[in-house]
Amino acid sequence: MTDTTAAKVLFICRHNAVRSQLAEILATKISHGRVSAYSAGPEPHAIPDFIHQLASDLNGPEIALTSNTLDDMKDQAFDMIITLCDKSHAALPELASDTQHIRWDFHHADSWEEVRHLEMELADRLRLLFSTKHLI
Repeated sequence: MTDTTAAKVLFICRHNAVRSQLAEILATKISHGRVSAYSAGPEPHAIPDFIHQLASDLNGPEIALTSNTLDDMKDQAFDMIITLCDKSHAALPELASDTQHIRWDFHHADSWEEVRHLEMELADRLRLLFSTKHLI
């Protein structure tokens, strides 16, 4: 990563439906374009409608979320890889670009209230991380 290129960050959670999607949404918003955020999971599921709505509310309707497998990301280079649950960390294959691996553990959010709490926790951690990396 140079001063003129965005840092590429991969967020991984088991189903790539809530936690990693929310992290991707927040990283895009918080970094103001200084981070190119991606997400994937070992067992991807459909992204719930409320996550699509949250993405639209935070970053505008043009944001397109997709649920990706880890295989979809294996040939890409990332500046940071962040796992968001222990199950995704255990399932993580060897990725060539995994030189700055960060391991966070968040519980799966099953309700709107839990999603909003997760949003606050993730936003705080991402602001701190991006600040220490001089990305914001």
